Amino acid sequence: MLFIVYAILLVGGMVVMGISFSLPELQALVYIIGLLMAVSAIGVPIAAGSNEHRR
Repeated sequence: MLFIVYAILLVGGMVVMGISFSLPELQALVYIIGLLMAVSAIGVPIAAGSNEHRR
């Protein structure tokens, strides 16, 4: 289940970053949102692993 969330965030973040280059307005904001999505895709497994380790 967690892998699906990871994949959606990673691929979705890359798509949003790619779409941002075609936008004339708010290009930087959309790029930052895509970057945060991709970074959170890396952080989700790390946070889940540390949370599981505590139990």
